[in-house]
Amino acid sequence: MLAACAQGGTETRPQSDVRLTANHHMFSFRTLPGFGTFPVEPEAVFSSKGQFALRDDSTFNFTLVGGTATTDRYAIAKDGAFSVFFTGSGREPSVVFRGGLGLVDDVPALFFTDRVSSGSSTSIGLYYGTRVIPGQVELAGGWHVLSLHTVFAAQLPQPAPQTAYNIGRGAHGSITVATGQPGEVRSISGTGSESGFDNRPLNLTFGGEITNVLSNGTGDGTCNLLLTYGTDARVCSAVAGRDFVLALDSDKSDGEAGVAFLVRKFDIPATPCDPTRVAGTWYVGGHTLFVNPANSGADTFVGTMTLATPVAGVGAFRLDGQDHKGADFQYTGTYTVATDGSGAISMAVNGTSETWFAAIAPSYNTLFFVDDVVETRANNTPELNLAMAIRQKPVQ
Repeated sequence: MLAACAQGGTETRPQSDVRLTANHHMFSFRTLPGFGTFPVEPEAVFSSKGQFALRDDSTFNFTLVGGTATTDRYAIAKDGAFSVFFTGSGREPSVVFRGGLGLVDDVPALFFTDRVSSGSSTSIGLYYGTRVIPGQVELAGGWHVLSLHTVFAAQLPQPAPQTAYNIGRGAHGSITVATGQPGEVRSISGTGSESGFDNRPLNLTFGGEITNVLSNGTGDGTCNLLLTYGTDARVCSAVAGRDFVLALDSDKSDGEAGVAFLVRKFDIPATPCDPTRVAGTWYVGGHTLFVNPANSGADTFVGTMTLATPVAGVGAFRLDGQDHKGADFQYTGTYTVATDGSGAISMAVNGTSETWFAAIAPSYNTLFFVDDVVETRANNTPELNLAMAIRQKPVQ
């Protein structure tokens, strides 16, 4: 697989080791690397949604809602490493976006990362999606929620304090979706916490509603989602996989835009989460917000994460990543799977006071985590992160 950077001149593009014919829902959330002066301008954030179709000849077709269609090549390695090629022309470089695609799920998730800030496209960000599912996904029950939002002036009191809370907000919590008939509006209720002005979290009450979008009694996984964070209502486009909901808040007019993930809780007490099945190696892609108002901006990263088999309830983790400038970084620490069996995971990062929240889907093949701690750093660059991880397929 080629590295995810601008490739000038001629490229060698291998045929995909794994070829698929499958349609996927796809969202993207992208930002400029630097936000400029406070507050963040809505023009610093870009998002899109569409259909991403893979074909058996190693080509894809990416059709945006209200936009254009792009056809080019993809490559999937036998372990699920995913590369998406976009051919340049004229002064525009050819680029390769790296990511992961689930090969151990029959209804997989996928992601790839745009870490190229050059040419006419200076934004960077995360593309994320899942296989189109004919029919309705049952939404009732317990879910974990994780999210990351960029905040604009329309959300802020005036004059607005120049704080981390007024640049970006990460959140997580536990919600319940009410029962109902196919296509009915289902209410959402729950509690959680959100990153605040400093390293102390703010308590949250979640509310809202979610609805399977049906046509002639059937659907394709598309959902309408309204999440309320206290009194702050955020309207999202969403798609449901079997064990997760991927959402995009693209409406910048209400003062913020971002990404939200819902992860279905395990069926307790019938089949609680087994900590030993969490271990493994994962492809990871995510988005970062730098929330120092004097130097705010964003990054996008890709890498691998290893979760060791826990001993006495505690396992080690290691995340090796690369940012949009090509710089390598590493996080290590320990993780603990919640004893309630829900699939919640706590990740304690070595060398910091940070504890990230993660949730693994009941398939054990898709995992999401959020760093919603505004940490204190010597270089004065506190950051928030949201990421999804897809289990690598073991290769014999």
